[in-house]
Amino acid sequence: MADHKVMAWVHFNRAPSELYLASTTAGTEKALTSQSSGAELGDVAGQVVTGIDIQVEDAGALVYMQITASDGGQVINIKGGKRLAAGGSVPYSNLNMCAPNLSIPVERGMSLNVKTLD
Repeated sequence: MADHKVMAWVHFNRAPSELYLASTTAGTEKALTSQSSGAELGDVAGQVVTGIDIQVEDAGALVYMQITASDGGQVINIKGGKRLAAGGSVPYSNLNMCAPNLSIPVERGMSLNVKTLD
């Protein structure tokens, strides 16, 4: 199984958007951490997630994105997919998943997880 680099732009209501990164092995779930601090999503408790955009490197597909609570329960799970070919006329064609208009309060211990496939 191949490894894939994953980038997620997480948008908040009272803070600048933050880039979260991970290197995943296809078929396994992996938590993403902040590019700037190495922190997980729950480390910005008190913020509200207003949107998430995810891109998996070429040849990878996003199975799903999931926000998990500190007790392991699912807060949200959104199906992903493959990116469209570059240069298309579809907005956000370079993304595997675009989830705007969210309103998810961040609590301590939450994590942002992804699962990819080849």
